[in-house]
This record gives sequence, structure tokens and C-alpha cells, in this order.
Amino acid sequence: MSQSGDSYSMTSFNVEGTQPSASNPMGNPTLDYKGTGATGGGINWIGYLTTTDNASLVLSYNLAIGGATIDNAILNSGYPDMTGQVATFQSNYSTKPASAPWSSSDSVFGFWIGINDVGWGFGGYDTSVLVPTLMAQYKSLIEEIYADGGRRFLFVNVPPASRSPYILDQGESVSQKHAAWTTAYNDGLASMRAEFEDAHDDVETVLYDSWSFMTKILDQPQQYGYPNATCIDDNGESCVWWNNYHPGQKYHRLQAADMKGVLHRFGAW
Repeated sequence: MSQSGDSYSMTSFNVEGTQPSASNPMGNPTLDYKGTGATGGGINWIGYLTTTDNASLVLSYNLAIGGATIDNAILNSGYPDMTGQVATFQSNYSTKPASAPWSSSDSVFGFWIGINDVGWGFGGYDTSVLVPTLMAQYKSLIEEIYADGGRRFLFVNVPPASRSPYILDQGESVSQKHAAWTTAYNDGLASMRAEFEDAHDDVETVLYDSWSFMTKILDQPQQYGYPNATCIDDNGESCVWWNNYHPGQKYHRLQAADMKGVLHRFGAW
């Protein structure tokens, strides 16, 4: 599995470090209970889907970088963007080297991006103009992976970060504006995925709805062992939120378990 995205997905994998193998499916850094390299106080969803929540061997080549947007030429977060992540894949793995002998039939290309695009875009940009621009670039990136032989794609939409303590602390009007931008982005992603599928009869795609899953937990936190929807605890377990903008390890564990149902069609889960 090759993953691109932001801090909700990052494990701080280094393409020049130890590569994934059957005995070490995450490669580097070594997976540990502290979630080294991740944001959440422990293992994130990729760690779980790679090491425990799977039906067969999964190797993770995780290129996600905290702070990333789709393309800094569109929205510049000051961090390496997903366009650069795809370029890293191109230069290191597209030729199917011995360190990553992937094929079209046994590889999934995952993308969880947009949290920072919404975060940078909602304050001063019109969704009707910017979301199509973002999606055009997004689609061009997955077309590059398709040209390399990628045929299985996982897309994850933006969760309701509008309900994070960070956004809520800025007031109701800010939260509502952020939520409206999130909806527009997620609608754009759904349309882009449909267009991509229509253009290629040989692809399989899954759109995982993280927005609905996190909403369910935030609406009824006690049912999942949380005291409420807004508390923060850096142990990653006691509260939904690890810090004011990132969910904790327990949330990632719950989401990974939920994702297995939609990923089952790809075989490894």
C-alpha cells in the first residue's frame, strides 16, 4: 500500500531508510506503541491496517507529510505538498524496484488529503472557484499513478475538523464557514472520483467516508468510551482529541476497524 496525505496519515517514513518487508511491514521508523512518527499519541490508521487489521500481508510505503496540501502552487501551507509526494513515488517506486516489487493487481494507492486545503482555503477563497482547481490537480496526480500501473485507489474524504477544539475555539461563525468549505471539498472529491472511474474501465476505487464516521463518534462519544466530544488528552486513548486538531490513537484504531469493510474488495483486508 502506498499512501499520500498529511498529518492524519503520516508515520514519518523515509524512502532512504529501511524498506518494508514481511518481518517489518512499516519499514521505518519501527512501529511502536508510542506511534513514533505519527500524530495521535500512538499508532495511526495506517499502522493498524498494515499490522493488525488485515487478512494478509500488507507492506506500507507511507509518503504522507504533516501540513501537506494538494499543491503549494494552489494553497501553500509551507510544508511539502502531495504533488511532491507523488513525485517522490515516481522517482523511487514507479519502476517497481526490488525494494518495492509491486504490481497492478496487488497494490493499493491511498490518498487522505484535504484537511489543510480546507484549513487554508475556507478563510478567503470561493469554493466554486478553488475546489475545482484543487480537484483538477488531484486528478492529474492519480492519473500519473495510473500511468505507472496503479489500478486500485483508496480516497478518504475530509473529517469534520470543524468540530475540533481548534476550530470551535474560534467561534460559531468560523466553525460554520469551515464546515461549509468541508462539504464543498468532499462533494468535489466524490465527483472527481466518479470522473476518474468513468475514464478508466480497469480501475477499482473506494471512497471512505471519514466525515460520517467521525461525525458518528462526535455525536455519541460516550458510546465509544469518551467523556465528551471536545476533551483533549495526549495519551491518545481517553479523549477523541490528542491535541486541539488531531484525533488520538483510539480514534485511529476505531476508524481502521471500520475501514476494513470497504477495503475488503481489495483482498488484503
